[in-house]
Amino acid sequence: MLENYLRESMERIKGILVELKIPFHFTGGIAVFYYGEPRFTQDLDLVIRLSAASPETEQLLGRLSEAYLIHTQTSLQAIRERGLFQAIDQTTLVKIDFHVGEKIPGELDRTSQREFGAGLIVPLVSMEDAVLSKMIWMHLGSHRAKRDAATMWKRGGEFDPAHLRIQALKLGLAKELAEVEEAALPGHHPEDPKITG
Repeated sequence: MLENYLRESMERIKGILVELKIPFHFTGGIAVFYYGEPRFTQDLDLVIRLSAASPETEQLLGRLSEAYLIHTQTSLQAIRERGLFQAIDQTTLVKIDFHVGEKIPGELDRTSQREFGAGLIVPLVSMEDAVLSKMIWMHLGSHRAKRDAATMWKRGGEFDPAHLRIQALKLGLAKELAEVEEAALPGHHPEDPKITG
């Protein structure tokens, strides 16, 4: 079951982004919670489509500065560089990571609406792209991501493994793909995470 403070933060940030018509979806630990197995997460990850020149950027940073702890100039620079900026919900103290731009081509076009408890429906990364995203984190050195990807792969049912393999190879993730497939084999237990991602 989703913790109340996370649910509250998800509802609040969803409301702002929907109002401003900024394409986004939730990803990261929340995706693993939904597609894999419930696990403790203290923050929220979002992929957003945004450019520094768009009027929505100024509007978003203005709205965030009202109810979140955020460094506006650092965030604007991150948007220009299609990087990462953060905001902390002052009510719940939940940290929100905004990943600007799609690391997986077209992922925001494959967003699906998912329900987290009664009445909370949010845009969520597709299961296939959630696994690919974790493979990207593996490539960057995250052991936790390997465990998460294997957990989602084991659960299966919502993605086409053959298509996922093709996409992983296109993204240069052959090594990570092999590791996840091995870790997802019956009876195999991925090593305990040492680095979060």
